[in-house]
Amino acid sequence: TAQLLEDAFWRDPIRPVITAARSRMTRFMVLGKEPVVLQRNVSKRSATRKLRNQLATLTLAREDDLGVNDKQFEENSHVGYLMKSGDICVGYDLTETQFVEDEAEEMRSSGKLPDVIVIRKLYGAVANDEANAAKKRIWQLKRLDVEIADDMKSAKAAKNKAETDDMDEEDFMREVEADKEMRSQMNLYKSKLLEAKAATGDDAMKEDVAGEKDDDDDEDDQEIKLDELLDALAMDAGPDEEDAQEEEEGPFTYEEGEKAAKDGIKFVGRDDARQLRDREVAVPQSSFGKNFEM
Repeated sequence: TAQLLEDAFWRDPIRPVITAARSRMTRFMVLGKEPVVLQRNVSKRSATRKLRNQLATLTLAREDDLGVNDKQFEENSHVGYLMKSGDICVGYDLTETQFVEDEAEEMRSSGKLPDVIVIRKLYGAVANDEANAAKKRIWQLKRLDVEIADDMKSAKAAKNKAETDDMDEEDFMREVEADKEMRSQMNLYKSKLLEAKAATGDDAMKEDVAGEKDDDDDEDDQEIKLDELLDALAMDAGPDEEDAQEEEEGPFTYEEGEKAAKDGIKFVGRDDARQLRDREVAVPQSSFGKNFEM
């Protein structure tokens, strides 16, 4: 672990080498992988087999290059253990990225930078690049209704802001989809698509999203499983049946003395009770010792 003093950071701050990083992400297809088995450090507690095999060498190809050329990349990745042949991931292609720092250009020219930096794996319809992929997720998030103040900007500016918000939301959803630790602090709900499939008895989809695999070494422990999802909340389902029935029938009231007469209790009216001088009160009686009388 390295330490960076405050004075050293502000004297020579860390500057980004890529601007507009989101628009520079590239989709790659995984063609193969080889696990990188790390040597055991005898001075530390032994790691599990899965932890030792998390680092992997991936063979990648740009999705746009498939069928056009045979250019491939081989790079080590910290998320390599999640990948298998045919998976789609996103990352930075540093071979064609324009850097904003001359030092980064020199490092690339000298071969000190990798060709590809893999960021995350894509799942489901997003990985297949299907139309309306966001609506085909098996999970969803709930949000509170908020009132947005009227903006004085032009219609074009409002449209650009809406598009930016949609991109931010999609990036957040993809990050949630690929980070189990992040999801542990959140509630994920079953989407309408999943509920519809379950209602029609689509067992193929259930098995597909359940993530059940025979080979434990290839299991993706970051993929969303069905047992993580909660039943969707019905925010606009209306009141419960009992409350709705009470509202229809109206409040049930009794006339004065009616409830007492129904329960067999002696009733005295309010005006008569005010004129009573000697009121009937309960007289305490003790039964102590009666069981021992001869």
